Amino acid sequence: MRGSLRLCTFKLKPKLRIFLTIFTIKAAVALLWMIPDQAQAQHRFQAANLLFEPRVNYGFLIAHHTEMAIYNSHFPSFEFSIAYATYGKRQWENLYNYPALGLSYWNAWLGNSSDLGQAHAMFPFINFPLIKHDKHELNFRLGAGMAYLTKKFDRLTNYKYNAIGSHLNAAVNLQLEFRWKPLHHLQLSTGVQLMHFSNGSIKTPNYGLNIPAITAGAAFRLNRENSYIQRRIRPSLTMYEFDGRDYIDVKLGTTFAIKEMGDTDGQRFYVYSGFVSALKTLSYKHRLGLCFDVSWDGSDARLINHSSDEPYKKIALTKPGLSIAYELVLARTSFDLNLGFYLGGKDKSEGMTYYKFGIHYLISKHVFANLTLKTHFARADYVGAGLGYRFNWGYKL
Repeated sequence: MRGSLRLCTFKLKPKLRIFLTIFTIKAAVALLWMIPDQAQAQHRFQAANLLFEPRVNYGFLIAHHTEMAIYNSHFPSFEFSIAYATYGKRQWENLYNYPALGLSYWNAWLGNSSDLGQAHAMFPFINFPLIKHDKHELNFRLGAGMAYLTKKFDRLTNYKYNAIGSHLNAAVNLQLEFRWKPLHHLQLSTGVQLMHFSNGSIKTPNYGLNIPAITAGAAFRLNRENSYIQRRIRPSLTMYEFDGRDYIDVKLGTTFAIKEMGDTDGQRFYVYSGFVSALKTLSYKHRLGLCFDVSWDGSDARLINHSSDEPYKKIALTKPGLSIAYELVLARTSFDLNLGFYLGGKDKSEGMTYYKFGIHYLISKHVFANLTLKTHFARADYVGAGLGYRFNWGYKL
């Protein structure tokens, strides 16, 4: 019995030594991990850095079409936001002077007329500091999301309200604000903003609603503020970020959209578009270049038939275009602005120039999704979505 016990004890000793060796290595690694550099020690256990901000706005509905002049009135709107104040965990946060990211709910009764009803909007936003000091800031906010309007155009019950033809719409919010920080946990702000509602001609009529307003808000910090991470050396780059080398960013993409025309009794038309762009990376934040696109719009055939009886080939419905392209880059996300002109196409009813505003998001290093709004001056043509492929073409100066 004793012999067998000794034998068991003897057999367990190597396993015990292995266990103690592994435990010692883990303990050493843990001990080294507990002695980080100053920046790591300061920022390992950080709070969420959250701000809650109620806001009141007072504005009016712009009568940018004669038919909307009957709705001229001033009215308040209310907004509630929850925001995350960045402090430098990622490279782009430092490059853009530590902006705030958030989600906002916006609500208003649209004037005194019962035709207009109420608007509910929910949109994520980013607040870019233009000037930033310890006690005050000058910020520009860009927000884009969705809105639900309780009233819309109806041929029988609401025929005067020809600005919006659908309950569900896109919401775009632009705001310039001055922010003052009298207390550590309190920030006061005032400024001007513009709220825009439109469905991108998915459902007509679609004049859209534009609501400029003056605004005032009070932001309350929900927890301890994180101090900014100041780095002499930039952090490691992700696969999406500019690495400082000279190259051209090339994108090949597609966009698909559905739209209506105001005189077609609800008939819908399809829009197909493809583009290739080549942009020079100017810095970690900016790209500038050219974009060539080709679009085919099913509604153009109806417009041509209304204006002319001359025969034409279907290829004449194809409209090639060339535009100057600019991108504002935030790691995986970029905001795109294109100012272009048509190189051909039989339909000239919208003029020869167009504008495109888009958001591109990198799903992987090479594949991106895009959401694009195309307009002809102040009139939205369509809102489309699509996929694309991008790669970097390196060169030497």
